Amino acid sequence: MQKIPPLITAFIQQQHIVSLACQHLGEIWCANCFYVFDEELSRLIIFTNQTTQHGKLMLATPQIVGTISRHTENIREIEGIQFSATAQLLDDKLEKQQAILAYTAKFPVAKLMKSDVWEIRLDFIKHTTNKLMFAQKTIWQREIT
Repeated sequence: MQKIPPLITAFIQQQHIVSLACQHLGEIWCANCFYVFDEELSRLIIFTNQTTQHGKLMLATPQIVGTISRHTENIREIEGIQFSATAQLLDDKLEKQQAILAYTAKFPVAKLMKSDVWEIRLDFIKHTTNKLMFAQKTIWQREIT
């Protein structure tokens, strides 16, 4: 698998909130979720119940889009990603347990929560940053297997 470029992985690892947008049959919804980045599998791990509005929509139509952004008022520090992804509710016991361990290592309070565990499998990323030069873009796309 083609690895996500280091510039993008460093940015994703520095942040912790993803904004997701999902849809099914004309119904659309967005949600903000805490995430853990799994660099090896190019995915985000989130906790959210399948009974939430976005959970229901992701179950019905797993193709989603989203953003992760750095919050700043300084134009030179603007940075973020736009992505398309595939959402999947983790139900394999071992895979789910590994995801829970990674998530609760970053967010220990999540040990107290009862939640479903999801994989947001990143398929395409456009990273934009003003740090090195204005509006520098880096594109990554998952190889189709």
